[in-house]
Amino acid sequence: MNLLFYFLALFCLSQASILIKLAAAPPDVIGFWRLLTASLLFLPWALWKGSLLKTLKNPPREIGYIFLTALFFFGHLWTYFFAAQNTKIANCMIIFATNPLFTAAGSTFFFGEKFSWRLGLAYILALAGILLLVQHSMIWNPKSLHGELASLVSALLFAGYLLSGKKSRMSFSNSTYSGILYFLTAILFGLSGAIKSINFVDYPSVTWWSIAGTVFLPTLLGHALISYLMNQMNLNLMTCGKVIEPVLSALTAFFVFTERPPPGAYLAFGLTACAILVLFWPGRKL
Repeated sequence: MNLLFYFLALFCLSQASILIKLAAAPPDVIGFWRLLTASLLFLPWALWKGSLLKTLKNPPREIGYIFLTALFFFGHLWTYFFAAQNTKIANCMIIFATNPLFTAAGSTFFFGEKFSWRLGLAYILALAGILLLVQHSMIWNPKSLHGELASLVSALLFAGYLLSGKKSRMSFSNSTYSGILYFLTAILFGLSGAIKSINFVDYPSVTWWSIAGTVFLPTLLGHALISYLMNQMNLNLMTCGKVIEPVLSALTAFFVFTERPPPGAYLAFGLTACAILVLFWPGRKL
């Protein structure tokens, strides 16, 4: 069942870039409404179950990890949006795909999780597939260097978000953790937008429907499921599996925006499929 939830989460996370493109609004607007709405779905449940009030009895250090995770989460999302807007999407995808390496180093150091040869092989196969998928659209331009650097920073912050989140999930229920995390991150997006005097209200209906989609898919069925699985699965395995997201995004873009698969796409899909087989073949030891 955990694997089913995991693949559902990966698919939903892969739809974020599609929905953000459809929304056509500033990142601060999308991030604020997306995470504020998600928090308002989780917090009442946590309050009704009593887990939210129990949070106040936790040691300050444990509560502090949620605040730290929110900072990482906000930084990851903001820099990823910035990168997508200031460099080629292909470049952004490739550079961000380095995040499993940072997560592997952190999970080995903080949690003692081993980075096995199977994880390494799966990562190489998946990365090769991504390179084949985007090689014809990759353009390196000195003017977009800040966008590419933002992609790298986003990958680092995503690793921090996962590592800090895993630590937080050891002390809190998923509904409490998710509700507080999303609320704090929404506040950070709101403050960022207020500083820049961004309009948070006047947008067409397609923007609001797209934001609603980001709440339901990448947030509730994506990040929230990943948060739940942090206590159930190996963090290295979960992060390595995320490299299939660009392939899933490309498939969706074909149906939504009629973007034809680039040359080598089918081989790229095949390499990614092999990576998933290496990761999840029955009897694996990770």
